[in-house]
Amino acid sequence: MRRRRSYPSRSPQHRHDAPKARGRTAIPHKLKASVDKNHKGFAFLVFENKKREDVFVSPRDAQALFHGDRVEVTFGPRGQLTDVRVLEHRFRELVGRYSPHPVGGAKGGWVVYERKRSREEVYVPKGAPAAKAGDWVRARLHFHEKGPLPVTAEVLDVYGATLPASADVGMMAAEFNLVEEHSAGAIREAQRMKLEIPGRDLEGREDLRKIPFITIDGETARDFDDAVHVERRKSGHVLWVAIADVSHYVTEGSDLDQEARSRGTSVYFPERAFHMLPRALSENLCSLRPNEPRLAMVARMEFGFAGKRTRVELMEAVIESRRRATYEQIQAERERNGRDRDWEYAPHFELYRQLRRARSERGSIDFDLPEADVRVEAEGEVLSITKRGRLDSHRLIEEFMIAANEAVTDWMMARRWPFVYRTHEEPAEEKLAAFQQLAENAGIRFRLDRAASPKVLAEIVRRLEGHPAQALLNVALLRSMKQAVYSATHGSHFGLASAGYTHFTSPIRRYPDLIVHRLLRRALRTERGAEQKLKPTARERLENELAEVCDHCGYRERLASDAERESVRLKQVRAMVPQLGNEFEARVVGMIEAGLFVEIADPFVEGMVSRESMTDDFYQFNEERMIFHGRRKKRTFRIGDPVRVRALRADVDRRQIDFGLVEG
Repeated sequence: MRRRRSYPSRSPQHRHDAPKARGRTAIPHKLKASVDKNHKGFAFLVFENKKREDVFVSPRDAQALFHGDRVEVTFGPRGQLTDVRVLEHRFRELVGRYSPHPVGGAKGGWVVYERKRSREEVYVPKGAPAAKAGDWVRARLHFHEKGPLPVTAEVLDVYGATLPASADVGMMAAEFNLVEEHSAGAIREAQRMKLEIPGRDLEGREDLRKIPFITIDGETARDFDDAVHVERRKSGHVLWVAIADVSHYVTEGSDLDQEARSRGTSVYFPERAFHMLPRALSENLCSLRPNEPRLAMVARMEFGFAGKRTRVELMEAVIESRRRATYEQIQAERERNGRDRDWEYAPHFELYRQLRRARSERGSIDFDLPEADVRVEAEGEVLSITKRGRLDSHRLIEEFMIAANEAVTDWMMARRWPFVYRTHEEPAEEKLAAFQQLAENAGIRFRLDRAASPKVLAEIVRRLEGHPAQALLNVALLRSMKQAVYSATHGSHFGLASAGYTHFTSPIRRYPDLIVHRLLRRALRTERGAEQKLKPTARERLENELAEVCDHCGYRERLASDAERESVRLKQVRAMVPQLGNEFEARVVGMIEAGLFVEIADPFVEGMVSRESMTDDFYQFNEERMIFHGRRKKRTFRIGDPVRVRALRADVDRRQIDFGLVEG
């Protein structure tokens, strides 16, 4: 549903924040933006064109908008905001608490959705007779073009006073407008495809079935979309990266294609994944299973011993992986055979070290952020939450995928083909200044006038290794940087210190990668005369289409990322519910005026010790020295300090964990 609202500059704030026109072509007539809505009701429109400043929307005008909506904004001839049209709703359902509110005999009520940064109240005209005040409910939203209310709700399920863990996935899907089931048309198309590869599908393909490819993935992975092999040569190494040829099966305009484009990406929750493609493709035809022939797009790259790429060749191929291994298996084998130069995978680790060293020397920033490994029962109850380790086997695959992405980008750029890039702009100076202050407070100093270089920031990240504030400062630096985005226009990737980058390696789970494969196939076939060159009109049409795909997929990527992060946070809160009152050994990982952030190891969660709860003394926060200091007892807290805490509160609504300090 698309709802139009008029914004005739009713307040000085509107007139101040709207972009000023300097003539008829000073600004685009329409721009796309995302809604950043505050719990107080007002909102900001954050434009996808980052050169445009955010625009304020008053609470009255923001009634029809939800946090995370994607909108199209229209400006008038004087630059005033005149219309906002919702292109994609963030919410299709809400899971919140019910509040009965009968009016004039009608059994109405409200669904109240409240999180840490947002709050929505949606009227339920028919009410929910089975629900009591404060009960958790799931409600479908109805958006209206006319009438007194822009949106109303219909209660579908009543959970009761406690939200069960089995409702978590549905709640995340509702909050982020995610769909698990595939359409009947997409499933039919996937099921009609045969596992056997007909001879006509091998025409024009390189037969690489003799190359001993290996897939290396996580223990629970079911879709294997990348396989690798490394050969040692006198002059260096040859790296083969084979990626499942999803574009062969998902043809442009098909039901599979339309659904994949709509989703934009797969989403991974602790319970299960919402796949971009039906399992018949993601776990079968397009999964590089061992000892089964599969169609693939392959990058063959030659490297000197310094890790510099000297040649690249791209091809459509058929491969047959020899082995499916886990990261842990390869890591264990490396530790047993690390000094054996004849070990089968010794060349893989030789090239990995060279590529990693070369990338580090050019200034690529390698964040090592802690991640939670969440294990759950079938119904969503938490079994364990631990800190996920990062092994050299993980890094090896990361390096090979980065190398392939850069090689494909360079190959396509040399041929001046329309393309989908992954770009990352350098951070804004004011954001770096704030990070510099925080780093100096933690004892890490650097010159701001040189910090715009990725090499300088990469060196700072290396200096942080082992520092008590490593996690805090890594996160702070990451937040000071702009988000990487998909773009149909070439741009560099600041974080990787790369002149050109793309996403080529995961077409099973990312739609932009699928588009990259299609473009690569057209370029390859044009080179060998199997397809005609692009005419100017066709090229312009394609570039416009790619720009729209990049905008849409960027929006869907951000939703998926937020959903995955929130789902982990919810499980962390759930893990602490039965632990309330228990004491834990913790570590101070951050601090602000309001209190200390502490981290415990088992379960691996982070929570806050509010200053109000620190009642044994009057504590003051010294931001310059990054310490909390007790005025009377002189007790101080620094980042990295061990502390003993008690779990006080685990708030499922706000997804917030509160601890209290244990004296002694």
